[in-house]
Amino acid sequence: MKRVNTYVILLLLLFVAACSGDNQGDMPKPEFVPYEFNATECEQSEVSIKYQRIANADASDILANIEATNYQNSFDGYTVEPMDVEASVKLLVDEYVEGGCSCCEGTGLGYRFTMDQSVYYVREETILCYETFVESYTGGTNEACSMWYECFDLETGQLYDFNYLFEGDHASAMRTAVYDALKTGDYELTVGSAEMLHMANSVAITDRGLLFVYQPFEVAPLDAGIISVVLTDEEIAATGAPLVWAESAE
Repeated sequence: MKRVNTYVILLLLLFVAACSGDNQGDMPKPEFVPYEFNATECEQSEVSIKYQRIANADASDILANIEATNYQNSFDGYTVEPMDVEASVKLLVDEYVEGGCSCCEGTGLGYRFTMDQSVYYVREETILCYETFVESYTGGTNEACSMWYECFDLETGQLYDFNYLFEGDHASAMRTAVYDALKTGDYELTVGSAEMLHMANSVAITDRGLLFVYQPFEVAPLDAGIISVVLTDEEIAATGAPLVWAESAE
């Protein structure tokens, strides 16, 4: 009887292990289908969208979470519940096309909104990153533009948060490292010292390190545009900051 019980237990353990292995191996890779939209009326009033949808988002909770998070960040201020890209685009059309026509018809001017989004993988395809560029105009001298990144751990679906780099014992060294990199650019910094530098509002993971992105007018005059600098993993490690993105890729 003891031998039979032991044999049954071993079979159950092997079955559980096999099922666990299959679940990990069957983690689906995102299948992207670009959503593209363009509407132009009244000469210059336009909405142009290129957005990356995950076609198989319902294949796993991880992909569904990534899709929902990217939607919320991409259409911030224009999201609806439940998630509906077309409805969000309609809200943008109402504001920028219909609003631009009402405001500026016959003037040769108009309102404009452009979104251009792409995706890429890093760290042996264990991390998925979105790159999103948005440009908008509702009157005045200059268009508003911004670029941001979202990087997700494909094993957990977690969106990486890099605010910790400017916090704790390593914060001063990190600020100095980013500030020194910014000083090498062909522009005049409006931030007087490393101590005054705030964390970039967008950070991207690369295969060798991190890309720190500062929006127009954040650290330099407006005409300098979007500014980005790269620190390698080795340069970041030298500050004492944990490399959480590198650890998860191991």
